[in-house]
Amino acid sequence: MTDKLKFFSQEWCDAAREAVNANPDVLAGFKDASSFTNKMEFGVIGRDDVASHLEFKEGKVVSWSPRVFDQSELWLVINGSFQTWQTAAAGEEEGGKLLMKGLIKFAKGPMSAAIENAGALNAFLRTWGQILTDWDV
Repeated sequence: MTDKLKFFSQEWCDAAREAVNANPDVLAGFKDASSFTNKMEFGVIGRDDVASHLEFKEGKVVSWSPRVFDQSELWLVINGSFQTWQTAAAGEEEGGKLLMKGLIKFAKGPMSAAIENAGALNAFLRTWGQILTDWDV
């Protein structure tokens, strides 16, 4: 038996939501956290069946789960490989650098969102490393 949670499973999303909301660096990294109210998707390149939807309200994650929103409701759709997400979660490389290298890809939404909120993105992805994750999905 393992204590690891399957990446982007509901249990993983619940743990990630708690960890992200408890990380003051995420909130501090937003250009304007009070106006950061958006729905977004994080997915895995080449694995359309592995994705999660989250909703931010004023810089805090209010919901995070496997896909629930209609694509038309999503402000951002961001994809990366399992390896890219592992690299970011481990803090081996910042999300912003992975984005600039083309390893994190915006499928929908303004790239400017990542640039002006780079501190939040980097802290957000590093926080994933706090969750014991089973990446073999």
